[in-house]
Amino acid sequence: MNKNARPKLKSKVKNMSQYDTVHLGYPIWYADMPMAVYSFLESYNWKGKTIISFCTHEGSGLGSGPSDIKKLCPDAEVEDGFEIRGGDIKSDEAKATIKDFAKNLDL
Repeated sequence: MNKNARPKLKSKVKNMSQYDTVHLGYPIWYADMPMAVYSFLESYNWKGKTIISFCTHEGSGLGSGPSDIKKLCPDAEVEDGFEIRGGDIKSDEAKATIKDFAKNLDL
């Protein structure tokens, strides 16, 4: 992270062009996305696509994720992200929050 590394990904999404909307999930590490997520975002053409991010954290909320995604993917529509504290993920309240988020996506 301090070196702004871009780890090589083991695989790529086949036919990314067939997707209009991408749901991007990741954990927050030190108020930031993992560097592998940066590698992923820099590997594709996001023009005309919608990115909906969601993350787990232990106090950082969304961190810099949404603004970094917008910088990395200026031709994409980046929806407001969804965050939830990882330690709370199994609670009934968290499960209800996740269901509400998914329901409001209008998929």
